[in-house]
Amino acid sequence: MKDNPDLPAITRLLRSITTGKYQQLTADEDASPEVRDFVRSMNGLAEQRDDLVRSYNEDLRQSEARLRGIIESTPVGICITDENGYYEYVNPTYCRLYGYTPDELIGNHFTIVVPEEYQEQLIHLHSEFMGKRYELRGEWQVKRKDGSPLAIIADAAYIVDVDGRPKKVTFVLDISERKRAEELLHETVGQLNDEIHQREELEKVKVQVERMIRHDLRNPLNGIIAAAEILMVDELNDEQRELCMIIRESGRKLDSMLSSSMDLIKMEEGTYVLRPQPVNLIAVLQEVRREVEPLAGNTGVEVDFWIDGDLVQWNAQLPMEGERLYLADALANLIRNAIEASSDGDTVDIRVSVGDEYRIEIHNSGVVPEDIRHVFFDRYATSGKKNGTGLGTYVAALITRVHNGRIDFTTSEEDGTRVVLHLPRKQPSSS
Repeated sequence: MKDNPDLPAITRLLRSITTGKYQQLTADEDASPEVRDFVRSMNGLAEQRDDLVRSYNEDLRQSEARLRGIIESTPVGICITDENGYYEYVNPTYCRLYGYTPDELIGNHFTIVVPEEYQEQLIHLHSEFMGKRYELRGEWQVKRKDGSPLAIIADAAYIVDVDGRPKKVTFVLDISERKRAEELLHETVGQLNDEIHQREELEKVKVQVERMIRHDLRNPLNGIIAAAEILMVDELNDEQRELCMIIRESGRKLDSMLSSSMDLIKMEEGTYVLRPQPVNLIAVLQEVRREVEPLAGNTGVEVDFWIDGDLVQWNAQLPMEGERLYLADALANLIRNAIEASSDGDTVDIRVSVGDEYRIEIHNSGVVPEDIRHVFFDRYATSGKKNGTGLGTYVAALITRVHNGRIDFTTSEEDGTRVVLHLPRKQPSSS
């Protein structure tokens, strides 16, 4: 090989192909037929490589165009903010919801759409979100450019941009009509004096509200989920694929929220059929802890979890049967109420005792007002709490009963409030 006079030419050829700076080569007039065939073959391979690169770039360009088309036309508002909360991207729906142009938002802080009384809270939540990378979702009261209020459901996800910088992608749905329907529902309840007639009218309004939600939100959500799944079949780079996955999973989460509202109606009517699955109670508690941490941090309240007198070990197992989504919802509602009833510096203790059943006690130093103690687990039972709906304990009681459990409470000036759930480890149908 060392004596082969064609080796330098072959070496140059290989280097030019691997570096992407290939130039067509020609064999010397006195080159052997084998060398001529080799050079011709390598030239052909280089041309094929160039064709493949052009084809890939064109496919990538088309995928980007389709992805942008879906984002630009989706009925869900989408914005991307940097780690400091400044807008980097807003889609047309987001601008339409808030009444701004893209130029008026991009480069500005997201608090431009947040009422002044909530700005400090949401700045803190944004910082927590970017630091801990957990998902953030919920209902919020924001404001349009003209100052008018806007009720939204927002779902945020953490991504890392191609430059390595963390970003927050937020998906926004307008629920103003739903809020107005809920207000109408409350007004209707207050105006009815006859208890039987009150129940009939309440059910009518409730069904109308649920139909409105399902009709107005579920259809576009299904379209978004389907479009994201179609896009994921294409050749996408990592950033595009991650954004498609975020769109799909956020759509699924919002769809689950709509479905659960119908399940709660069935629980009220006694027609809901439990679909128990194996569940680790420790994992449920950990999920709830992540959900209530921002509220506890904002109010200066510490939340401790105990198992049989010892602080919980999060990698432990406490097996039971039930529906994880609703078990987490019940516990989150009760713990959130306990935090809101506590003062700065207080501790909320969640103590689990293991026996033939699980006994879960949630203790805080607050006292349940005397005027609602007899209706503590009833719907709309609330007293003195700003923005309180009175649904947290009611929903928790519904879910506990569906799981064939029991729930009660004690409250006093000396001992504070203790809400206790008794949940079976195995459901009757599975025993």
